[in-house]
Amino acid sequence: MHAIQSMIGSVAKELGKIRVLDVGCGDGFICRELSRRADVQVVDGVDVNLTEQEVDALRRRDDKVVYYNAYRDLPPGRYNLVLLMDVLEHVQEDSRFLAEIVDRYLAKGGHLIVTVPAFPFLYSQHDAFLAHYRRYGRKQLVRLVRDSNLFCMRSGYLFLSLLPIRLAEVLRERITDGERVGIRGVGGWTAGDALTRAATAILRFDIRLSFFFNSFGMPIPGLTVWAVCRKRA
Repeated sequence: MHAIQSMIGSVAKELGKIRVLDVGCGDGFICRELSRRADVQVVDGVDVNLTEQEVDALRRRDDKVVYYNAYRDLPPGRYNLVLLMDVLEHVQEDSRFLAEIVDRYLAKGGHLIVTVPAFPFLYSQHDAFLAHYRRYGRKQLVRLVRDSNLFCMRSGYLFLSLLPIRLAEVLRERITDGERVGIRGVGGWTAGDALTRAATAILRFDIRLSFFFNSFGMPIPGLTVWAVCRKRA
């Protein structure tokens, strides 16, 4: 969330009162966090995997956020900020999907922030487990957003500290000829509070370091690639 807030902060003055759409909102965590910002006027979340019961439960949990499970119910052209956080890798026709989101829901001059898993050579059983169609290079992501009527203002990577871990996992998978090696999602984290706090501190430092080098035009590699974009007139 620290990285998302930093990226939003970089364009907040241009946005004024923020009307945000979180595409692929999941359990609504990002929506709830953004609803606490004083400069956020509207927060909507959409996720086609949500059931009607889950949508109702989320709406009761926080009346500041409106949740949807169908794109047809979204108001067109309402949002000046659209988030796609680890969404495009789940979409088979990613370029078509992104272009439709930009065309239908992002207001003229509005901004879009996107994150995706980095480096195609790191595609592994872990990605297949998470239903990823692909991983992306930074230039690949920049081309994708430019082809979707977006101007890429800045782009880079996050989570350098996680890159060696994932590389080791991929190498082990290749050496064992694809043998399953205990794949777990984020929900599989079972460390105690102390280790969780330490890991959080490391990742926050990692994020600051990545943004620092990126500000000098020196993006350092990481497990996630991101882009901050503006819709062309």
